[in-house]
Amino acid sequence: MGDGLRTGSIAGALPAQTGLRVDVTAPAGTDGGNIPAGGAVVAWVLVADSGVAGGARLDPVFLAAGQAWTPDQYRAAYGQALDVRVRG
Repeated sequence: MGDGLRTGSIAGALPAQTGLRVDVTAPAGTDGGNIPAGGAVVAWVLVADSGVAGGARLDPVFLAAGQAWTPDQYRAAYGQALDVRVRG
């Protein structure tokens, strides 16, 4: 993105359609006991990312453990190897 945003900065947001959810899975052999389950997708955010074509990616914002998360925030809190996927 050409406006000087740092990688990971949120450049914009849109509300999500109803009925979308996030599933979170941990790699085999990982103790997932302290990892909260994913929940409803409530929005989509445009995240600056210098590592992708166009300089930005679209990520879900989802509810888990009583708060809203982006996948980056969730992985920072609970583990970088977690797989976060949206399902309808």
